[in-house]
Amino acid sequence: MVGRRQGLSGAQIGALIAVFGAFSLAGSVASPRLQRRVSMRTFVVASLWLQLLIAAFVLKPSIYVLLVAVLPAAFFGPSVNAVIIGYRVAVVPDRLTGRVNSVARTIALCGMPLGPLAAGLLLGSFSARTTIAVFASFLLVLCVFATFSPSIRNAPSLDELDHLPTPEVSPAVVG
Repeated sequence: MVGRRQGLSGAQIGALIAVFGAFSLAGSVASPRLQRRVSMRTFVVASLWLQLLIAAFVLKPSIYVLLVAVLPAAFFGPSVNAVIIGYRVAVVPDRLTGRVNSVARTIALCGMPLGPLAAGLLLGSFSARTTIAVFASFLLVLCVFATFSPSIRNAPSLDELDHLPTPEVSPAVVG
């Protein structure tokens, strides 16, 4: 939408989307190495702060500024997804994995249409700059919450989970 409003052709917009896709693909390739070097807590908090880079568009409303602002999040997105899902699989007891995964996916899938809906309503009523400012404000709240959240800050790393004793499971629960 921003590219079209700034006079870009369909081919130019497609090229920008291809650059975004290339960064996501490069992030997928780099993901295993990143996961060995960066903690889950750092991934979660840093991924939110990286997304907040879109606020640069408010200062300089250019499609190229917006593209450069979203590229770091595109690169780290595959690692963030892998780390969060892997962590969930590691901490949830086997007997609850299906239930927890289905609830997580239901929440994610139900929430997915809300972003484009909100963006469309805002873009229909306000400028792209205002729309990005609203999303950046929402992201700032999420960033601060995640940064200071005791649940995220005190979550054990996967290495720490390996050292915890496994709980005893009664035969009635297993059978």
